[in-house]
Amino acid sequence: MRKTKMVCTIGPSTDGYNNIVKLLKNGMNVARLNMSHGNLESHQKTLDAVKQARKDLGVPCAIMVDTCGPELRIGTFADHQVTLTKGQLFVFSTTEVVGTANEVYCGYPALLDRLKPKQKLYANNGLLEFTIQRVENGKIVCKVDVGGDLSNHKSISIPRIRLPLPFISEKDEKNIEFAAKNDVEFISASFVSTPEDVKEMRECIKKYGGRQEIISKIESAEGIANLEKIIDVSDGIMVARGDMGTEIPIEQIPAVQKNMIDRVIQKGKRVIVATEMLESMIYKRRPTRAETTDVAQAIYDGTTATMLSGETASGQFPFEAASTMAKIITATEKVIAYDKEKPTMKHEHKNLDAISYSACAAAKSLNAKAIVCFTDKGKTAKMISRFNPKATIVAITHNEFVYNDLGLAWGVCPVMTNELNSLEEMLETAEKVVKDLKLAKAGDTIVVTLGVPASEKGTTNAIKITQIS
Repeated sequence: MRKTKMVCTIGPSTDGYNNIVKLLKNGMNVARLNMSHGNLESHQKTLDAVKQARKDLGVPCAIMVDTCGPELRIGTFADHQVTLTKGQLFVFSTTEVVGTANEVYCGYPALLDRLKPKQKLYANNGLLEFTIQRVENGKIVCKVDVGGDLSNHKSISIPRIRLPLPFISEKDEKNIEFAAKNDVEFISASFVSTPEDVKEMRECIKKYGGRQEIISKIESAEGIANLEKIIDVSDGIMVARGDMGTEIPIEQIPAVQKNMIDRVIQKGKRVIVATEMLESMIYKRRPTRAETTDVAQAIYDGTTATMLSGETASGQFPFEAASTMAKIITATEKVIAYDKEKPTMKHEHKNLDAISYSACAAAKSLNAKAIVCFTDKGKTAKMISRFNPKATIVAITHNEFVYNDLGLAWGVCPVMTNELNSLEEMLETAEKVVKDLKLAKAGDTIVVTLGVPASEKGTTNAIKITQIS
């Protein structure tokens, strides 16, 4: 079983029940809906298909709604896409126009007062690069420095320029309401720059009666500077390398990524590495060697999950991309020495810290085949996960939301059962589950964490070491 999880973005190449089933069979643990594309009606159909597919296959799969955030996006082209060449002039117009190879709509008039000649402008996650020549008559006239394909609604960014945009736009509030109404597990918040952004989103989720966990996407210099405070108020972090690569020197991204993974894991939270992980597989059946190494390095560094964006959303080989990502993860994990001593973690739940650390230490000492935890809210499984045990973490829960939420938890295999009310039932269930999963057989040792008495929910206060009969 893979320990590192995989997030797949659903789009035109993978929409529909049958395609989602294929992605689940190829290893998808989290289905991501990018709200920057499509509409609520189309997203509802996709979300319903994911819920039906995970139910029919009997597998956990979290759903993540990705907000637009205070980002800049272009309009549409007459032919959906154009190809820009180095040296040509290209115009971003603040008055509405149908896009051509020479011009596209960009409806942010506030840009006109903030941009000057010789400033850099980037499009499509930094893949296209422009130098501003002049700003006149509502138009930003640019010279193309690095050309390529540019299609509808792609993002643009100007390093270190912040427009007076609300963190939660009217559109994003509707997206948050949509996520709450459908009881999805995660919202990934785009362009988080301060802890106040996260708090604002948490209040908005609460307003609509939601319980979604927030994954804060770090993609600006300001977000990097405020990382520690953002981690503290978030449930997880996404290393969003696309726009980040236009905000800081590109050569600094590997070190920033490594530090972000380390800081998030230290605090017992989840971290996703995203953007261009297998980018070439949008057009080709095989990734480059560099891409393969990039995925592997994120796993060596301890990321909770890796993410596919355009590869599965709009690529020509979406299922091959998912399968390839899963194979790279599996092969990399085989050569990692887990159970290493971890540096001191931040202690926020002292009793649970002690239980989770002790469970991992016991599993290592006894060469246990699995660590089984009974969990109502998923907290125990996540706390055990941060110590990166070699043994598979089996999280047994009767809560369907928690079951799917733990699809995004490193090393955790979630299992749904009926509610159990006695110690005997719990231990019998633990044995049966690990045998059914083929994690252990008669004579093997497992470590079980649970709450005593069993009738007292939400408390993990005991460890039981048991031998499989």
